[in-house]
Amino acid sequence: MASSTPTALTGLVPEHVTISVENPNRESEWYVRVLGFTVAPHSDTDPDFLNWHLSIPGYRIDLIKYKGSARPAPANPLYLKQGWIHIAFSVPDMAAAWKGLQALNTDVAANNKDAKGIPTRLVVHDPEGNEVEIFTRK
Repeated sequence: MASSTPTALTGLVPEHVTISVENPNRESEWYVRVLGFTVAPHSDTDPDFLNWHLSIPGYRIDLIKYKGSARPAPANPLYLKQGWIHIAFSVPDMAAAWKGLQALNTDVAANNKDAKGIPTRLVVHDPEGNEVEIFTRK
């Protein structure tokens, strides 16, 4: 007799995330300038729904602007707000990432540091306040 218990999906590979934004031009400029994304060709034929694709090797961020959309009220602490809290990326060299984000005049915060003073986690926000976490996978 075959098991009737369903099994979880396997073989999942991260592909993209979608962020609803007010200003795709400003947001895409930031993701290109700060995180090294490239902007794929996009269509602005429907002014009520803009969809821009930004990519790095192996991952994509879609920026959408939907007519009438609005950002929810800020929450303090951030975790009181339901929905995605942040997107995270790993880097091979935290010290270089920290210095690079500082040089780019971002709001980078390095609240956790190791014994040598090297950050173990960086947090930065895009122009609309979406949080990006940077860390090193050990």
